[in-house]
Amino acid sequence: MRREAAQQDRTEGGQEAELRRNIAKLSEINRALMQRVEHSLDMQGNAYQLFQTAILLDQKVRDRTRELEHALKAVEQSNLELSEAIVASRTAQNRLQDAIDSISEGFAIFDPDDRLVLFNRRFLDFWPRLTDSIRPGLSLGALVRLGLDAGIIQSDGLTPEAWMAERRLQRATTRDGGAQRWVYALADGRWVQVNDRRSTEGGIASIYTDITDVKDAERQEREKALAERSAHLQATLESMSIGVAVFDRDQHLVTANRRYGELLELPAELRRAGASYRRFQEFNDARGAPALGTASPSGPGSARGVTRGSGPPAEVALNGRWFEVKGDPMPDGGFVTSYVEITERKMAEEALLDSEQRIRLFANAVPTMISYVDRDQRYRFVNRAYRAAYAPNGTPILGQTLRAVLGEAEYAPRQPFIERALAGATVTFDLPLPGSDTEPRFGFATYVPHRSHRDEVVGFFTLIQDITERRRAERILEAANEELERRVHERTATLSRLNEALSAEVEKRRRIARELRVAKTEAERANVSKTKFLADASHDLLQPLNAARLFVATLEDTTLPAEGEALLGKIDHALENVEELLNILLDISKLDAGRVGANLQSVPLPPLMEALHDEVAPLAQRKGLDFTLLPCSLTVSSDPQLLRRLLQNFLTNAVRYTPAGRILFGARRRGGKVELQVIDTGIGIPQERLDEIFEEFRRLDGPEGKAEPGQKGYGLGLSIVRRISRLLGTEIKVRSTVDRGSAFSVVLPLTDPAQVCTGPQPVPVAVVPGAVDRVRVLVIDNDPAILDGMTRLLRSWGCRVAAAAGRAGAETRIGAEGFRPDIVLADYHLDAGQRGTELIVALRHALNEEIPAAVITADRSPEVQSMVQALSGVSLLTKPIKPARLRALIASARR
Repeated sequence: MRREAAQQDRTEGGQEAELRRNIAKLSEINRALMQRVEHSLDMQGNAYQLFQTAILLDQKVRDRTRELEHALKAVEQSNLELSEAIVASRTAQNRLQDAIDSISEGFAIFDPDDRLVLFNRRFLDFWPRLTDSIRPGLSLGALVRLGLDAGIIQSDGLTPEAWMAERRLQRATTRDGGAQRWVYALADGRWVQVNDRRSTEGGIASIYTDITDVKDAERQEREKALAERSAHLQATLESMSIGVAVFDRDQHLVTANRRYGELLELPAELRRAGASYRRFQEFNDARGAPALGTASPSGPGSARGVTRGSGPPAEVALNGRWFEVKGDPMPDGGFVTSYVEITERKMAEEALLDSEQRIRLFANAVPTMISYVDRDQRYRFVNRAYRAAYAPNGTPILGQTLRAVLGEAEYAPRQPFIERALAGATVTFDLPLPGSDTEPRFGFATYVPHRSHRDEVVGFFTLIQDITERRRAERILEAANEELERRVHERTATLSRLNEALSAEVEKRRRIARELRVAKTEAERANVSKTKFLADASHDLLQPLNAARLFVATLEDTTLPAEGEALLGKIDHALENVEELLNILLDISKLDAGRVGANLQSVPLPPLMEALHDEVAPLAQRKGLDFTLLPCSLTVSSDPQLLRRLLQNFLTNAVRYTPAGRILFGARRRGGKVELQVIDTGIGIPQERLDEIFEEFRRLDGPEGKAEPGQKGYGLGLSIVRRISRLLGTEIKVRSTVDRGSAFSVVLPLTDPAQVCTGPQPVPVAVVPGAVDRVRVLVIDNDPAILDGMTRLLRSWGCRVAAAAGRAGAETRIGAEGFRPDIVLADYHLDAGQRGTELIVALRHALNEEIPAAVITADRSPEVQSMVQALSGVSLLTKPIKPARLRALIASARR
């Protein structure tokens, strides 16, 4: 505004000067005219005409004078207005200065030449120590140079020239019509944001804002986000099953997960942040595993002098365990190391390699020519005999095609058989063999197709037997036959009879050989059939036993003479023994038939060991044995049911064969594994019989191995233990000394407790004597004996019983007879393919009520358990039925 007022003053002053020049010019003209009138005469001396001229000139002078007076008045008015405009301009300028001084941000205006025109006091706060140097007319470039030289501005690592060049580029963009915003830092820690906008005259108006609080908040947010990412990264590392460690560019530990220390068995000082990688190397050198310290991509330091990039992992052995070690570089110069335990894989590789070597040794030892050809008819394996026949000069065969190795002459006759083998058929044929030119050789070839797990033919095996000698023998035999035929006519009848007797003897021996082969095949088939029969017939085998137990339970609730009660007790004991033996035989059969699979999962040892202790403790207490359980908090990977059965056999054998003393049940940690031990002070086992005890029906019957009367087993428990250990892939250990005791143990792998899957636990039903009186029970079973036994037992308890053999009978009891059961007891396997679970659902629908029910079966498969658990309010009872449990279930239905 000051500039506009000054410009207006200059304009009005110019107008006044111009008016004054015009007045002076008019005065000079008037004077010249008057002189001309006074001193000049007309050429004819006409005085009147001169007078007229003088009057005319006087009139013109007066007109000019009036015009001049009007002009002077206009000049005075202009001067007055100019004075008022100057006062108004100065007032507006002062008000503008007060206004921009009241702004909380710094404010400055620069002219088109980027020179400072106007600024407020807040603007000076952003240029400490330069307030005396900042004046209107100072250029922005000079101001920035002063700020950079005084150390007020931080140039973010740029040179002053580069920093100013960026600002000039931004200012040029602003003058082209855009608005620009730029941020810079001050040396005192403050942050400044500058908003530039083009003014109407082509200059730039800038607002300087202190955004230090905003920057601090952004920094805090970044630090918080970084901390959260670090926590997430650490949680991710901890959840990994491999060991991971991060080292900085100075080879000091930044972070590592727990698995890193556990896998490598490192002391605490090497697990803490800041631990030196060189110290880690020295620790591994001391325990004989220097290769564990070569995972650094930049080399393990000057101690090794080796430089490695991020390449394939290395395999390192430590204390019988194998690890896969890998190092990867990081952008900041550090590196990440990972350690994966591959012991099982190495063992599998070694076993596979050993198996392959044995197969190769066997294949090279047999005279039969053996090879394997893939789908593309290329050789992938040949034995020594095959190589000697088709590549005697050492020519490579593997990877070559059949056509290339055999040649067109030998390949063409085989091609149809090759195509049939690749189509999935097993083919046999005779073929000539390569050999000497003097005598031809012959072979008998068998092509056996090889199928993948998708039932696709991916190649075929070739077996070629040299039958040259057989052909020669056949020719000799043919010649001999001809000679014999010739001589038959010459020989006597006696020789003919001898020949017939010899033929009969040969035929007899052939028949005997055939019969022996058939008998062997039948015996093997019968053994397999027996195993499958026992595994499949569990329901039929347990049906009569279940009926007998029901009748015995009915008799137990009746009043009998003392002799009858004793006899009934013996019958019950005999049935228990039969049930135990039958269950053991069925378990063995199911294990042999492959009907039992290992459901590996994380198994916490404390509840399992405590349950086994509570189960066996009463048996040990009755014998006066000291049974001790050592606490354990570990978790292993195994099948909980099979592991329980294995340990249960260990404990019952310890109780059975320990006349006096103590039994110890506990666990020992063995690196990444756990050894569960059962140690007793019993009779012991001779060293020469340690392998024998795992065979079926093997018991220690000698004086040194005799169990107490009534405690003798069947010799099948440890046989089941051996089968379970094979199924679980675990190791069984036995140590024993005669008359001092034995130690049985099983070795299991450790696992993470966080992986334990807890499922619903069965809630035991309390037995309430007399609580089943007048309970209405619907019993459904297709076995008349079981149906009769169950009816008698339930009625002896005071229950109201309705019996049915299937769905039709049950619907008749409910519909026609109006029987409303309180609980339904249904056998799982019914006639005509009916199932107890389906019948329960149908009865509930017919009654429009979810009545309690129980499924009774001898099938202990997981499928049956899953089907029963899927039904609400339905329990599972396995045969033979325990009367106490049945009574508790019925009592719960009444309540």
